[in-house]
Amino acid sequence: MKTATNKKNFTLIEMVVAMAVMLMVAMIIGSAGKIFYDGYNRAVRATGRLREYMAIDRIWDGAVRNAVPFKWVDSEGVSRFVFAGEQDTVMFTALRRADDQTPGALIFIRLRLEEDELVAYYSYYPRPPWDEEYDEDPQYFTREVIAANIASVAFQYAEESESEEAEIEWFDVWDEDEHAAIPLAIRMTVEWKDGRREHWLRRTAGTSLHSSFGYRLPPENSTANTGN
Repeated sequence: MKTATNKKNFTLIEMVVAMAVMLMVAMIIGSAGKIFYDGYNRAVRATGRLREYMAIDRIWDGAVRNAVPFKWVDSEGVSRFVFAGEQDTVMFTALRRADDQTPGALIFIRLRLEEDELVAYYSYYPRPPWDEEYDEDPQYFTREVIAANIASVAFQYAEESESEEAEIEWFDVWDEDEHAAIPLAIRMTVEWKDGRREHWLRRTAGTSLHSSFGYRLPPENSTANTGN
């Protein structure tokens, strides 16, 4: 006596439907993976940008905001401000934080664009901009990369305007012979290679429109270059 067995084979239509379902599941998984991957990359880029913005903010809030008109005697015995303002470079003296454990009350900082990086140089010793040997000897400074993939950096410097139409005038280059002190404020524009463009603006320490640590004389009455 033979025992009957139930044997069922897949039809062609059933196989096509099964393959279609599997393909749809694979597409859903692939789409979800791509969405996750794209979101992760966006998060990484946003985090990197935030870190760069925070690093720049730290410099401008902690240093530029505390920039002071500090003088140093040059090789000819002339007392000059330790400040240099160019279009793509700025060098200034800033007050240090009270909780800083290293000796001294001042820090000397230079910001500039090097290739595609915004770089900061820090020194606890006077680094007069007219003495180029400080740029070549690493014992005088600490180097820090603030931001990368930079297309351009532009600094501008504020001074009391002689025009009646505006109270503030902006200069691309700060000529010490034409001013009585350091700028009232410094503005930096950074443009990244990906097209981003941001601005930072801070007033220097102890300055107002008509004074800087209690004085702001016209250039012709300034003692900045007299040695006094």
